[in-house]
Amino acid sequence: MKDLLRRRLCFIGLIFLSILWATLILTGPPEDPYDHYCGERVIISGKVRRKEIKANSYAIYLGDVHIAEVTGSNGSESVENVLDPGYEAYSLMESGVVCYLSADGRRYDELPRMDERIIAEGKVGEFRTATNPGQFDMKNYYLYKGYGANMYIDTWESVSGGYGLYREWLWRLRCYLGSVYDGIMKPEDAGVLRAMILGDKSELSDDIKELYRMNGIAHILAISGLHISIIGLGLYKTMRRTTMPVTPAVCISAVVMLSYAEMTGQGTSTVRAVTMFLIMTGADILRRSYDLPTALVISALAGILENPYELMTSGFWMSYMAVGGVAIFYPAMKQKIRIENRYLRTVLSAVCSGICVTVFTMPLIALFYYEVPVYSVLLNLAVIPLMSVLMVTGLSALVIGSISLDAGWIAAVPCSLIMSWYSFLCESIDKLPFHNYICGAPDIWQIVLFYGVFILVIAYGKKLRLYERILTLPVSLALLFFKLPSGFFVTMLDVGQGDGICVSSGKTVCMIDGGSSSKKDLYKYTIMPFLKYNGFSKVDCWFISHPDSDHTSGLIEMLKTPDMGGIEIGSIILPDAYGIYEDCEEVIELAEHQGVEVVYFSAGDQLSDESGMRVFCLHPEEGYRTEDVNTYSEILEVSHGSFAGIFTGDATTQSEQNVFELLEDEKIRQSLRFPDGGYPLLKVGHHGSHTSSSEEWLSWVSPSAALISAGEDNSYGHPHDDVLERLGRHGADVFRTDESGAVTVRENKDGIEISCFCD
Repeated sequence: MKDLLRRRLCFIGLIFLSILWATLILTGPPEDPYDHYCGERVIISGKVRRKEIKANSYAIYLGDVHIAEVTGSNGSESVENVLDPGYEAYSLMESGVVCYLSADGRRYDELPRMDERIIAEGKVGEFRTATNPGQFDMKNYYLYKGYGANMYIDTWESVSGGYGLYREWLWRLRCYLGSVYDGIMKPEDAGVLRAMILGDKSELSDDIKELYRMNGIAHILAISGLHISIIGLGLYKTMRRTTMPVTPAVCISAVVMLSYAEMTGQGTSTVRAVTMFLIMTGADILRRSYDLPTALVISALAGILENPYELMTSGFWMSYMAVGGVAIFYPAMKQKIRIENRYLRTVLSAVCSGICVTVFTMPLIALFYYEVPVYSVLLNLAVIPLMSVLMVTGLSALVIGSISLDAGWIAAVPCSLIMSWYSFLCESIDKLPFHNYICGAPDIWQIVLFYGVFILVIAYGKKLRLYERILTLPVSLALLFFKLPSGFFVTMLDVGQGDGICVSSGKTVCMIDGGSSSKKDLYKYTIMPFLKYNGFSKVDCWFISHPDSDHTSGLIEMLKTPDMGGIEIGSIILPDAYGIYEDCEEVIELAEHQGVEVVYFSAGDQLSDESGMRVFCLHPEEGYRTEDVNTYSEILEVSHGSFAGIFTGDATTQSEQNVFELLEDEKIRQSLRFPDGGYPLLKVGHHGSHTSSSEEWLSWVSPSAALISAGEDNSYGHPHDDVLERLGRHGADVFRTDESGAVTVRENKDGIEISCFCD
């Protein structure tokens, strides 16, 4: 701590960053000025800040945006008539717009040029907002980055004669060099090197990206200190060896590195590394010593100079905490340790610094990804030593390939071999037990205590014995991963037009359905993040009410994923109705391929666990025949402690009548938690369609709360007005995913407690 206080600039910078971060936490993300325009066709003008190549389109990032005209259904109307009265500077937007332009038949040199002001027309859209726990909030991310909306533009034209000549040249150079990699390597290898050296992830395979991330080596895809060491320091030291004076050597290398940062997109880790490089070389000019912690803090201040909201992004924290682990925590851990053998000292230094970086960033990995790669330290020991070789051979292949593609192909062979080795290592790690620990999102108090332990080590490291310092690692990890009992809860996920419900007792995790007709990649972006956010590595029972895709698409996607995203399924439970084998053929085949047991449920069947949670089947009866798959939907009673609820899938009024007939069986009737009805919770059938929820059914269930899963502005008009009116007459409070996002129900001493994610 005394060392930190001696570094006054470093200490003051840390205090400033802490105050700014706390302020931004309290104030939240910046307001979205485009809410007025979502869904409207508009004409805008803006200045090109940056450009990216996407899979089938180009992304043009516009700043200094003005809304020139809004086109409504009745022609054009002035922008003043659209904005709220009293809005100042009504045409100037506070944040930019990401414009997407189709790539069909369009070359990269036919795009708007850097810093050029253009006018474009298109439909304003909004970025996806998180409506479920664990879901990535793309809208807030782009607001933090300075962009409030997106547009798919049809036409554009330049309205200014000038543009950034040097920035445009760097952009075209980046595109050209990317095409060189495409010409000398197979696509997956070219994608990795384009990301690693050029900062261009447009051709990076999703499978490779996920493979690297899951194994804790995704950092090699980001431009960081290693690139600066090889390119910047290599150039600087070469010039110094040729007896070039310090000042011109620093100036030349600074220009090269700033240009490299601009060409590669000025990512957070790039800005950090280049700023620290400039400080280090500037120290040579001033004949001052280079202090790594101070340089780190100054680079953080420089990184937020243009946009303070960078402090709110995961990339910022991951980048700076990783270097902080080496710069601050590792020196505190190794104090008073002396190893005479040079080779042993080098190996132990690499291992210990890797452990320090991994542990120091672990709370962030858990907070943002809800899982940690267990073997990442060992894997990085095999990966990082080859990174310098990969960088040098990758740059050499790029230079040679620019002259001759055939010669470049030969020069790129070592790169391909190294990347094949990386993939082999990752795939081998994936086969090891416990290769990924799904820990769930830690609470803020856990993160505070975790870093509190590290602060003590940094402050009093000299006074602590070696074993005491080492002991802080398991203690801090135990604090981070300690889980309080979550208790019983039910969460109806916002899956758009579909159904997906999670029930957890703290001992057992069940899913009831999991599909959507309006959202793609439902498992990847909604269900899996939710399960991992809660620390669930296994779904014990996955009930499928009936085989419609809006109830099964997410499960099918999961079963098609090679390792199911690291989450196990104990059994899949289908309604035991006539024709279920043909109707659910795909689910059954995929389950068999993944080694998941398939169980059939009919009226009178039940499952229970040691916590007292029970799932009891009310419908269908065994072998039930119907032409309508909705009618044989499972109707389940779920109970735990003081809680009981009815879950209906897409059950129809006919299904409801069948339940009444089955209730004449005294055994089934007496098995119910409330045989005469009167349940606290009802999951309303068929998304609130008038084909369900008859008057008689609602009279029997008599719910105090009703859950409806429906997509926003869905084409079916769900939920229907007559159903809402009936629920109102029966005194039920209605909670809808299209209005409130995910809805969570917990039991308490007074009955049930309901919270909505978006409220």
